[in-house]
Amino acid sequence: MSGVLRRGGRVVMATHAAAVMAAVLQAGCHSTEPVRADEAPATLHVTVLGITPGRGVVRCALYADRATFLTRAGISEGFSVPATNERAEFELHARSGQAVVVSVFQDLDSNEELNRGALGIPNEPWGFSGKPAPLLPPSWSACAMVPVAGDNRVEIHLIGKAR
Repeated sequence: MSGVLRRGGRVVMATHAAAVMAAVLQAGCHSTEPVRADEAPATLHVTVLGITPGRGVVRCALYADRATFLTRAGISEGFSVPATNERAEFELHARSGQAVVVSVFQDLDSNEELNRGALGIPNEPWGFSGKPAPLLPPSWSACAMVPVAGDNRVEIHLIGKAR
């Protein structure tokens, strides 16, 4: 059905589809639940520096729960890109006011795991948000950050060299 409905000289409805779309959009605009400031979306723009180009992939993961930190089940969002440049960019999404940790590593052999030596020390370049101690296992408290609503910039320098 098509046609034009005018009220007071204004076009109110041009087609049935337009009327349905307007109703759907208008319904969404009348939410009774305001978004709390501590639950507003936060975008993390992650820049990873110190990549050895041409070796494997760079993996980036977001953890949003201390209890599942550093487990595969604890990854709330994860991406990987080929290690073609000395830097890589990722965009992750979280809730403002909620502590999160960003973890990255260069998976030199693309086996989807951070390779470790006999003492558990990583054999592949790695890094975290916050201030991880280079010679100690990463802890939630040292690596966690609390994003604000909107855009957040996170720069992570990889620790360790490609071997």
